[in-house]
This record gives sequence, structure tokens and C-alpha cells, in this order.
Amino acid sequence: MPRPAPPLPAIDPTACTGCGRCIAACPPKVLWLDTPDPRGFGPKHAVLHDAAGCTGCAICQRRCPFDAIRMASAKG
Repeated sequence: MPRPAPPLPAIDPTACTGCGRCIAACPPKVLWLDTPDPRGFGPKHAVLHDAAGCTGCAICQRRCPFDAIRMASAKG
């Protein structure tokens, strides 16, 4: 029987301040800081850039001081 997919970090861009604590804490390094501006200007926020590499450990969620990350089922 296949293993279920781990929960993935769902990041609320309105609550994320772009502090980078989740990114520094992420063991598989699957989070990035991103900005909606294609030139790279403006406020940054964390995004999951490699869902397949995420282990579902939830360290990012525990490290976020702004409650901007919740772990959600990979299926939706």
C-alpha cells in the first residue's frame, strides 16, 4: 500500500512578513522568499517551491511567529 502524501505548508501571504525564519528552519530547503513583482521589488513572502521535496515535518509552521503557515493535506 502506498504511503499517504505528507501534509504541505500552506502559507498565507497576507500574514507572512517575509522574515525568513521558516526558510532558515526548513531541513529539506523547499521554501523560498518571493515577491509578486517580477522585478523582485516589493514585500516578500515565503512560498513552497518544491512540494515533492517537502517531508511534512512542520518545523516551518512551528518556527513562524506570525501564524502564517498551516500544514494542509497535499490533496487539497
